Amino acid sequence: MRNLPPVFLFVCSLVLAFLCYRPGLHGGFLFDDNINIVENTYLKIESLDIAPLKAAAVSMGGGISGRPISMASFALDYYFNGPAPYGFKLTNLIIHLLNGVCIFVLSMLVLEIHRRRHAPELSTDRLRWISLAVASAWLLHPLNLTAVLYVVQRMTSLSALFSLLGLIAYLYGRLRQSDGKSGWSWILSAFLLFTPLAVLSKENGALLPAFMLLAEVLLLNFQAPGTGTRYKLATLFAVTVILPVIVLAVYSLYKPVWLLGGYSIRDFSLPERLMTEARVLWFYLRLIIMPDISQLGLWHEDIAISRGLLTPVSTLLACIGLVLMAGAAFLLRKRHPIAAFGILFFLLGHSIESSVIPLEIAHEHRNYLPDYGILLVIFYYLLSPAWHKDTIKIRQALAVILAIFFGAVTAIRAGQWADPRVHPLIEVRHHPDSVRANTEAAYMYVTQPIFSAEQAENNYQLALDHYQKAADLSPNGTSGLLGLVGLNAMRGRPIEERWVQELEYRLEHRSFAPDAANSLMQLEKCLTGGNCSHSPQVMARLLQAALRNPTLSGSAQSSLQFALSNLLFVVMQGRDAALKAAYKALDALPGDPDTRLTLIKFLLNQNRPDDAIKQINRLRQLDDMKIYGRQLDELEKLATMRSKTIP
Repeated sequence: MRNLPPVFLFVCSLVLAFLCYRPGLHGGFLFDDNINIVENTYLKIESLDIAPLKAAAVSMGGGISGRPISMASFALDYYFNGPAPYGFKLTNLIIHLLNGVCIFVLSMLVLEIHRRRHAPELSTDRLRWISLAVASAWLLHPLNLTAVLYVVQRMTSLSALFSLLGLIAYLYGRLRQSDGKSGWSWILSAFLLFTPLAVLSKENGALLPAFMLLAEVLLLNFQAPGTGTRYKLATLFAVTVILPVIVLAVYSLYKPVWLLGGYSIRDFSLPERLMTEARVLWFYLRLIIMPDISQLGLWHEDIAISRGLLTPVSTLLACIGLVLMAGAAFLLRKRHPIAAFGILFFLLGHSIESSVIPLEIAHEHRNYLPDYGILLVIFYYLLSPAWHKDTIKIRQALAVILAIFFGAVTAIRAGQWADPRVHPLIEVRHHPDSVRANTEAAYMYVTQPIFSAEQAENNYQLALDHYQKAADLSPNGTSGLLGLVGLNAMRGRPIEERWVQELEYRLEHRSFAPDAANSLMQLEKCLTGGNCSHSPQVMARLLQAALRNPTLSGSAQSSLQFALSNLLFVVMQGRDAALKAAYKALDALPGDPDTRLTLIKFLLNQNRPDDAIKQINRLRQLDDMKIYGRQLDELEKLATMRSKTIP
């Protein structure tokens, strides 16, 4: 094998990664895939005209950037490959393989800089072998699987792709400068091209300048011919890293609600999140170094929240450990810069999603780029000839075994993800205390094809058990109880009043979970569509309870008001009350074009064409990007025709 060139073996690694992931391409859409992709009508484009592509790009709405590049890529997938999940997952895998190529090139550049400044004994051949090992391990690592087979996490992998390209461009430009050549075009492309592309894929891309600064400080030390270059580099980093951090810190002090407001829908506070994340980072590190398939999973909300430094006691140990890790990186920065760079790359990579922002506690895809730092350290020291030369054979064998182990676990996981009937059961077996794992397992039994009365009853009982466990696991949550109500409504069985009363209380008085609104809307659609047997009065009670919740976001309030409006109009024959609820939906999000578009369609259904035309004209004024022009033309034509028929 030593006689084979590293580049050829790396191509073999790419092929192996494809084969490991291939079974998982046959899996289905999952969780957030539904609301962001499957139910997103703007992605279902029929041409490559600018208007539908624009509409698709901005269709997510949420987040600071709206992630238009990722959303546009989903639309292109739909156009070229259709609605089946296979095409979406295949695109994700191609992006992953491209990222693997970038990891290989980036490692070559990092090690080349390291060789020039600190390790002249590192041969070009050895440099390539280490880069091959790092990239192969990263490609095959099972912790990266969710960013590939969970379609919506293309946002993560695309942002990583542009971040890696930016790092490559920056380091290549700096190497050119050290060789006495011009490298500014490469350096500026990292800041002005790849950083915006990364951010517009997912907000994590904002870390790219910080990654470049980390590489500059630890690997390059601002060494450049002439003081002018150093001054320009310092200015770039001051503008793209230091200044944004200062502005964000000052803004947070004066307007903390932008940050703290998000905690109103969580069952943890900012200090509790920070303490818990300290433990979570060590959990991630354990999975990077030695992945345990029973610990891996789509859901990790079964991780206990740290309510204090000693609750649990591992919280204090985790916090101390992180301080020691960062301190060790600082102390190692001169003698072992690769170790320092890798450790700090990992910590920096988690500085957005694993710090103060009120996101969910843990997700594996958050390691997609940060785990590169740890793998770089591991395989550099496993394959470095200058480190304990007498153990090099053992370390080389260990590196090969580790990469093969990563690939084997990934292949097993991909096989599990291939079958929508098996995957939820494996998730709940590995994470029995996960609310989402239980609700997803229940939903699998609900939607499974039925071939006999005995199977129908068995599936009902299994679904009932999982929904009940989900309700018991989360005293403040609503997903389990909503599942119980929906299950019995679909099966035509009586809905227990205690479920409804408890749901009313939780919907009104507990933190309103982001996915609760979607579950309520699905329950309303099931009733108004004639597929559920629960009473309209029960549905109205649940919607009204949720609408009284003070933690309800504007988007959730708007969605629920429309659901109530539809319920009142279709089932309960309350036309005036339905109209009032529809306008309340608009009041909750007056500047949102989609909300106004929904109101226009509702007004037409209520045979109020004149009111619809007023809203059409208002939406034309709000449509700065001219995204809705074609839809509005069709709706205006329909409204005009109906207006003429009204006496």
